[in-house]
Amino acid sequence: MKRLSLFFALLFAALFVNAQQEPAQSGNDLNTVFGQGGHTQIGWFIGLDQAYTQFDKRDVWMGGLNFGMIVNHNFSIGLSGKGWCNREGLYYSDVTDTAGAYLEGGYGGLLLEYTLFPKSAVHVTFPLVIGAGGASYVTDYDYHEGNHNANDDWYKTLDTDPFFVIEPGIRAEVNIFKFMRLDAGVSYRYTSGLELINTPDNLMNNFTASVGLKFGKF
Repeated sequence: MKRLSLFFALLFAALFVNAQQEPAQSGNDLNTVFGQGGHTQIGWFIGLDQAYTQFDKRDVWMGGLNFGMIVNHNFSIGLSGKGWCNREGLYYSDVTDTAGAYLEGGYGGLLLEYTLFPKSAVHVTFPLVIGAGGASYVTDYDYHEGNHNANDDWYKTLDTDPFFVIEPGIRAEVNIFKFMRLDAGVSYRYTSGLELINTPDNLMNNFTASVGLKFGKF
């Protein structure tokens, strides 16, 4: 994970230098890889993300959705949400003395993002997510208790808890078309208030690497 973070840090540094060295743009046109776009003071976006992180050295894959408003190209405000997808990789056999369970959950909240050189074909953004999430330990369908018929398929939530989250990051973005952007970056997720049984409160605190696409009016 440290090597991955270093790779992205070097990538951002190179892109930042490249953006500073680009010649001055003519007018207010938005430069893209395939031509030029128009210009607008108020825009909007919808973003789809795929991300990788770790919970206590376990691989975690996340899917995310972002949407919001863009003001004067530089500043974005909206909402962001993520949930982890690889349930099978997050099975903990000792959640209680008698049962194991899968860790399920996600988080989301307010998205604030500042963009440097937004009209350059390649530029850098600084997203910040502030919000909350929830995590639960859910048993598999073969968990049975009490007077339930052993032939019935059902599951039980052993424990669930909300938590606070703040996640600053840095991303490199490429204007592919005037309506589409490709981005890649790293962020650091800090959570507080997580109180699940037999679980450290800092389980989710870690770096995250992500790639995504944005669609909208930029």
